[in-house]
Amino acid sequence: MGWMFALWGLGGGLAIEALDFIKAVRRVGHGWPWRYPHGPGGGPYLVSVLGRAAASALLAGAAGASVNGMTPLIALALGVAAPLILEKLSQQIPIAASLPLAGGPPDQPTDSDAGDTISAQFPSSNETVTQQVGEGDAT
Repeated sequence: MGWMFALWGLGGGLAIEALDFIKAVRRVGHGWPWRYPHGPGGGPYLVSVLGRAAASALLAGAAGASVNGMTPLIALALGVAAPLILEKLSQQIPIAASLPLAGGPPDQPTDSDAGDTISAQFPSSNETVTQQVGEGDAT
């Protein structure tokens, strides 16, 4: 039964893709919006459309298989909202990078680089960046 809701979600995702396409055509004025210099090219554009449509179908199908009282209208709305929902969820994943601040080549860290890292976390819309500096570095 969840596959029917997945199809409704796919329809919602494709509807959003159609609206994005219309906006892109209006922005460019003439020609295909994915052609250089206005876009990335046909291949990456197609992959992004298929990926977002698949995410819409997956989210609506999973909700339809697990929630009692699911209707086609709710599945369609989930398909429309799926790209935004997944984008907001992905923003909650902390990002940490360990990079040398200064001193030797990147492939050969020096002793002074031992405690030097930069870590960034983006827990919400208030972006915070913290920097840990080693003993020998001036701040």
